[in-house]
Amino acid sequence: MRLAAALAIASFLACGGTYGAGRDRVPPTFAGLKSAVTCIPGPVGGDRTSSFHLTWAAAKDNVTRSSRIVYDIYEARAPGTESFSRPTYSTRRGATQFTTPPLSSTETYYFVVRARDAAGNHDHNRRERPGRNLCV
Repeated sequence: MRLAAALAIASFLACGGTYGAGRDRVPPTFAGLKSAVTCIPGPVGGDRTSSFHLTWAAAKDNVTRSSRIVYDIYEARAPGTESFSRPTYSTRRGATQFTTPPLSSTETYYFVVRARDAAGNHDHNRRERPGRNLCV
């Protein structure tokens, strides 16, 4: 029986799990979003859309490996109005970049990215970046 339990724990850890993650109450350390850019050449407006490319440095955590941390992305149309109760997008584990679906070129967008470890702890950074068009 002990061997079966040890094999189950080893298998869980080999697949990226974190032993004791349910007791982890420490959020990841994360500097937040570095940039949010797009390129819309020519006149902006009408029915034109473009995706924003968001980038950040990997978070660190006391239990979860950086390659297993998920990033929640919050989008708003005015500065400081992100709703942190529910992310707009979530990344795959270990991502350090994300491309939004196409968004209207007539709107201004603001983004905050937060790191979430395997136990569900979020960092609480508020580092907001406006989406910038590099081609105007």
